Amino acid sequence: MIKKYIFILVALIIAIQSYAVILASESDVTDEPTIIIHDTVVAPGEILLQIDALNFTGDNGSISAITLKIEVDTNLIEFINIQNMTLVGSWLANYNYQQNEISIIYTAFSGSSFDIDGKLLDLHLNYFGGFPALLHFKSGCEVSNINLQSIDVVYEDGLITQVTPEGEVSQDSLLVNCCESFAMPVVAEGAGYDSVNQILFRVGYDTLQLQFQGVEESVLSGVNVLDEDGVLTFTWEDETGYEDFTLLDTMFYMSFMFIGDTNTITALLPGSKVFNNGILVASEFKDGKVTVQYLVDIIREPDTGGISTGEGYYFEGDNVTVVATPNDGFYFVNWVENGVVISTDSLYSFLKQPVNDTLIANFEPKIFTVSLNANPPEGGDVLGAGNYVYGEDVTVTAVPSEGYEFICWLNGSDTVSSDPVYTFVMPVGDISLTAKFQILTFSITAVPNNSAFGTVTGGGIYNYGDTATVIAEPFEDYKFVVWTEFGQPVSYDSHYSFFVDSDRDLFANFQYITVCSAPVGLYVDSLSDSTAMLHWIPSGEESEWDLIWGDYGFDTLNSGTLVEGLIENHYHLTGLDPGTVYDFYVRAVCSEEEHSTWAGPYTFTTWYVGIAEEFASNRFVIFPNPALNMITVDYGKPNAVALIRYRIVNLTGVVEIPEEIAASSQFIVDLRKLSPGIYILQMMSNGHNISKSFIKK
Repeated sequence: MIKKYIFILVALIIAIQSYAVILASESDVTDEPTIIIHDTVVAPGEILLQIDALNFTGDNGSISAITLKIEVDTNLIEFINIQNMTLVGSWLANYNYQQNEISIIYTAFSGSSFDIDGKLLDLHLNYFGGFPALLHFKSGCEVSNINLQSIDVVYEDGLITQVTPEGEVSQDSLLVNCCESFAMPVVAEGAGYDSVNQILFRVGYDTLQLQFQGVEESVLSGVNVLDEDGVLTFTWEDETGYEDFTLLDTMFYMSFMFIGDTNTITALLPGSKVFNNGILVASEFKDGKVTVQYLVDIIREPDTGGISTGEGYYFEGDNVTVVATPNDGFYFVNWVENGVVISTDSLYSFLKQPVNDTLIANFEPKIFTVSLNANPPEGGDVLGAGNYVYGEDVTVTAVPSEGYEFICWLNGSDTVSSDPVYTFVMPVGDISLTAKFQILTFSITAVPNNSAFGTVTGGGIYNYGDTATVIAEPFEDYKFVVWTEFGQPVSYDSHYSFFVDSDRDLFANFQYITVCSAPVGLYVDSLSDSTAMLHWIPSGEESEWDLIWGDYGFDTLNSGTLVEGLIENHYHLTGLDPGTVYDFYVRAVCSEEEHSTWAGPYTFTTWYVGIAEEFASNRFVIFPNPALNMITVDYGKPNAVALIRYRIVNLTGVVEIPEEIAASSQFIVDLRKLSPGIYILQMMSNGHNISKSFIKK
């Protein structure tokens, strides 16, 4: 008997493979490199499944390495090995049961490669039958040529299906009620079931609908069961005898309690097997159906539009009433089923038919108004006012006018955002928002070059657009020369008026009235690592000057470099050392015998080699100003400067606080050692100098 089955099986495999070859020859031929797993129809048992490698020739040839990863259902297929490989080289095959994966790796011997247009190998498998088995190529498959270049490959999956079943295992269809126990019969019938001596059934069920209670015996006795994660595994074996199921009969009953509220099934799963005389039989497995009530499902569109009642499970003929209640911000539109409006009444009743119903309760959002205001009106423009539906994203934008800054968005007296671009979800009801603006204010600092020479008024805090007037009043025996800012003359009028649109640091330069007046406004710019441009401003009609310069703190009587007879009020120094601190003085030459006193010193530092970034003076802020005990110096750009060297001098150039080093772009200076008065903070970083005046209260 066994030999007869083996003979039939072999003949069937040969016939199927021959038929597959004919089909392959008749199919469309392409020139794309393709790896194909043959589809096949076989009886359960061991099989050889052919894999072809087609069109790996020419530019797509010279194969030296192949990696294949094939996903299989381990309940349907057992991998044994690979056979009949056509390429010469090293072949490795592995079966990862946990990942349901067959991996095959081929490597040609060193220096060799091959073209191929035909059979690659055979997969030696054990097919358990009962269900179609898909062999699916996974990601990670790759074919490389001898140059280690990947070849673009089309991977075609294979499907194993079994021959015509010789028997059928099925379950009944039952009608049950909630919380009712029932017995689901498992029946068998078929010409191939004349000597059944072993079974393995895998039955899946919904644990939310059914509660398994055990096995009730019928024809088969001693059936074992394992319940694991909603899958029941039934096993039975008779080592000495068999049972005949050529005619329909019940093998055993599965006992459940129905705990759900909808129809469900008990499904025979892949891996289910029937053995006849110890041989696996081609079988068909059919699910069992548990029929109960019919569903009325309600979808709210949108889900936030409202609430609904009446959904649930009903018996045929029950009266069903569904109600839709809109949420705030929405109104009810209609009921829709299968794309057809069935009612515009929020309360809808109907008789339950023997089908599941899906009703859509449609809601629409109401429309509300967004009003925008600017405070003050001239402070800026507001954008985004209009009508919006409830729940819509609304974006409003505040654009400050020149000279104003945005502060916040207000809803009534509540601050809702400090971002000029404010996005929110449209609430239920109209909304009025106010963009709060504030006029910009600026600090005007005006100080004399020497408090013993005169007084200055007009400094303080001004609004953008104000006209500021600073007034320089010289003391007796002194005269006003010029207003300077960052070393540049800005006005020769002692009453200097200007439009306020930024912070200003102004120096009133006074000078002693004499026939030959010393210059004022000493300043340095155009610094490099070896050069500097020195500037000064005449106090009167002087047109010739002497200049002396040297290392920081040099003795003007015994050292320094004297430059005489300058006829321009600037001088270009060259040949300086990088990163070095220097001083310079200037005096006016009024005649061969008459000279002014020396003005200075003005201290500067050359750049370090490679430094080319400007040390922008207007980026520095000193606050508070005036100050009592401390000032904070802020460069405003963290990590933009490495080290800042600074010192504090009085208006006559005397050092009051010796040089110190700050390691960050914001630092605090202790002023408690200083007497009340006006001082200058001199700073150097990256080879650049900057001075800022402040008042010590």
